[in-house]
Amino acid sequence: MTKPLSIAYSLFILFILSGCEFNCSVGENKSVKAKPVTSNDNTPLNGATIKNNIDIEATGVKLNSAYLRDAQRKPLTENLTAVGDKIYLYLETDTGWVKQNGKSYLGAAERLTTSNGKVIVDAPDIFRDYEESGLPAMESEVITLSAVLTQADPAVDHYIVRFRVWDKKGSGEIKGSYTFKIK
Repeated sequence: MTKPLSIAYSLFILFILSGCEFNCSVGENKSVKAKPVTSNDNTPLNGATIKNNIDIEATGVKLNSAYLRDAQRKPLTENLTAVGDKIYLYLETDTGWVKQNGKSYLGAAERLTTSNGKVIVDAPDIFRDYEESGLPAMESEVITLSAVLTQADPAVDHYIVRFRVWDKKGSGEIKGSYTFKIK
């Protein structure tokens, strides 16, 4: 994703989240495990490395890896973040997105909920501004989505982020979810 696209997306999410009340609590810390997907798994994720306990499915697209990074863009060893700090989801792909004239036409959605089901943010198409112009095809190989909490509430155990990235010109799709807690 280009720097202007990352900035635009970040501003969009910050704008949405600034009017929301967030709830979260500090819970039991767990080590995050990397799960290499092998040919024995017999899924479209063969060969991918999935970290941070991300539940993920891919169809029509070759996923290399999925993992989380902190506000400083350093890999997370645990799914923890601080109030006001972003948590980034990275999806690294190899093949599968349709390319037309050096562009890819992707959609991306995120839904952030509390552990008790309260919807905090529902962004149905984050890349809608690029529907006609598309994104440079090389930039669609690494897709970054982020979430940030501005307030914490001890009554909530954790947050769940559900995401979906899809090809608007083809059948490729990556969807899944991950959870995180506040430090």
